[in-house]
Amino acid sequence: MAIKYNMKKAKKEDLVHMHNLWNEVVQEEYFLKPLTEEEYENKILNNPDFSYDSTFVIYDGQTLIAFAIGYLRKQYLSNLNVPGIINAIIVKKAYRNQGIGSSLLLHLEEYFHSKGLKKVAATYFLPSCYEWYIPNTKNHDHPCAPGIRINSKEYFFYLHRGYEPYNYCDAFHLDLENYELSPSIKKILEDAKTDNITIELYDEKKHVGIDEFCQKLNIYDFEKVIKENLAMPNPYPFLVVVKDHRVVGWTGAMWNEKSGRGHFDGIAILEEIRGRGLGKALFSSLAYYNKINGAKFMTFYTGLTNHARYIYMQAGFKIVMSYASMSKNI
Repeated sequence: MAIKYNMKKAKKEDLVHMHNLWNEVVQEEYFLKPLTEEEYENKILNNPDFSYDSTFVIYDGQTLIAFAIGYLRKQYLSNLNVPGIINAIIVKKAYRNQGIGSSLLLHLEEYFHSKGLKKVAATYFLPSCYEWYIPNTKNHDHPCAPGIRINSKEYFFYLHRGYEPYNYCDAFHLDLENYELSPSIKKILEDAKTDNITIELYDEKKHVGIDEFCQKLNIYDFEKVIKENLAMPNPYPFLVVVKDHRVVGWTGAMWNEKSGRGHFDGIAILEEIRGRGLGKALFSSLAYYNKINGAKFMTFYTGLTNHARYIYMQAGFKIVMSYASMSKNI
């Protein structure tokens, strides 16, 4: 159905109306978190790829009834195989089922096509992804929705318009209120001590081999967060698996967010100590450390094929949401 309202490129003065409509729409269901005006504008404007050229608004008189935000990945403009990104398509409830969302989507597709791109994706994209609440909790949250919720209205909206899932991930959650190390984890820790293997808070004066650990692990993202944390004037604490004081395993930096969420970057252990349950023990130790230091819960997500998911579930974490990244050739 053709829409009867005029679409135009957004301007700075539209952001306050976009923020108001965002909060109105997300509060229809207990999922995405409302944002203050400052939080919303910072999230949008601090994205280096944001442009008013790919942000479209629709008004009925003085009332904003819909908007869409798309991104060109500026650092990849020379690679036409990198997709344009759909960040949001929002339509006021009273104006749905009139073709407005479809028209906005088509406008974004035409914009990306005019730039020579071959594909469009609706997917996880920092820094403008959005916080969400874990269902059936007391406002436990996660700082980023990593895609389109499986079987949501958005999922079927894109699916019916030619978008296909190409990647899946699951979101995990654990309430830490009553969390304790299990007897099996305690046994793993005790058995490891016989080989001088322990799990401890990292101490640069005591432990050696963190650079060697990074080289052997050979995972750029993990090396980046390790070195960025250690370069801080007051690094956040993190756990390591050590054998004879040499680092052979690692957890990401640990701190508590304002909501009570225990931060989680990841865990990794070297091949030489695998097969004895130390990955499970390290992750459980991380959860327990967060709990005794005031964290109320933990959340994170991981890919559908990541075998670490079984470590997480054995530690008591539950899958609470599944997401898809979706794309379409244009």
